[in-house]
Amino acid sequence: MKHKKLFISLTAILAVFVFFGIFLLMWFVGDTYPDFKRFRKEFEIEGLDDGAVPQGIAEYYSQYEILDENGNSTKKYQHYFLTSAYMKDGSPSRIYVTGSESGYIGSVTMLNEDGTPHVGHVGGIATNSTRLWVTYGDSILVAQASEEYKNDNILKEIIAKATKNSNLEDGEEEQSIQFTASFKANCNAAYLYYYHDPRYTTTSYDRLYVGEFYRKGNYETDKSHRLETPNGYKNTSFMYEYKTNTSTSNKYGLDLIDSSSTPDKTLSDNVPKIQKIYSLPEKIQGIAFSGRTGYGTTTGLLILSQSYGLANSHLLCFDWSKVNAKSTKYTDLSENGHSFEYDGVYRTVSSDKKSPYSDKDLLVYYVDEADGEMFVNDYSVPSMSEGMCTVTLQGSSTATQERVYVLFESGCKKYNLFTRESIKNIYSFIPKTK
Repeated sequence: MKHKKLFISLTAILAVFVFFGIFLLMWFVGDTYPDFKRFRKEFEIEGLDDGAVPQGIAEYYSQYEILDENGNSTKKYQHYFLTSAYMKDGSPSRIYVTGSESGYIGSVTMLNEDGTPHVGHVGGIATNSTRLWVTYGDSILVAQASEEYKNDNILKEIIAKATKNSNLEDGEEEQSIQFTASFKANCNAAYLYYYHDPRYTTTSYDRLYVGEFYRKGNYETDKSHRLETPNGYKNTSFMYEYKTNTSTSNKYGLDLIDSSSTPDKTLSDNVPKIQKIYSLPEKIQGIAFSGRTGYGTTTGLLILSQSYGLANSHLLCFDWSKVNAKSTKYTDLSENGHSFEYDGVYRTVSSDKKSPYSDKDLLVYYVDEADGEMFVNDYSVPSMSEGMCTVTLQGSSTATQERVYVLFESGCKKYNLFTRESIKNIYSFIPKTK
């Protein structure tokens, strides 16, 4: 009888082990990601061995210099990729720099405005070469070129310092980038995207997009940011559109609330003006545009990087013209018809009274998964997709197709023991409609 009970117990234990073995086998090899097979491997995600946790990626096309063995200089153009990351061990956050022709260049650490190391959980990153923007919590951190590089721009400073850091001698101090300004994001900012059409020299089309991440329970957004679309889909987050400004006296690099010739002196802080609000679904980690032929025409695709945890990521594609076809005033959507109020910005009504600055004319546009004409594709890819950027072929007269680069977080040491696919490279694809 004892032998029989022992046999039953051992059989049960073995069955449990077999079950978990089959589960683990199916978990790690069971999903083939047919959509991902059409993606192209681009270059390695740097810093993973050092404990970097990659979050955002930005691209900018610029000139660089090559010196041959005789010291002769040749100038060429290439795409520069900046990847933002916080560090698993709590050391200063970093920006990793890679060139499309030169390969990996190096990295720089980040400093706060007061010169102390920035060790926080940075998120998205974007640049138009004159400004660098990085998300951190409820704020956008901004950097301009330092005094040492005042004749250049912040992108060239990052490249130069990353190059120096990759060739440091013993005893030399590591080069850093210091933030020069910051402003409230009016949301729990998670990602950034800088839109620039390379066919135009004017900056009137250039925009910066700032968005938040929502997941029920642990990453909540303000209740006023959770809207039901006209088709009944429940969106849960906001993305803001800003217009860029290259004036050297503009510390944010964005058009301000009062940018007219007679600004309102009663503002507590003349902060960047939100041009539009876009209502988005949950779990958005980054955005990109592809095939967009100019801000004024609003054509092409909007791509959303949607992910959380170990589940498959989704790259959701929307017809940008359909997104922008109809808008609603924020006052018509908010409770009691309240205007949109900027966080921490006030008008002085009298010597002892302040009034929150609000915008009664701000418009809201829906990115609607329930709209069959607007929602045009869904790419299922490995878990933990993060920020994205777009590469456009220079000199293209139509720019009808652009390649979107996707950054993944799953290859970092913090998570790679648990993920089905530990992605250690940047991948790219050309989004298409179904």
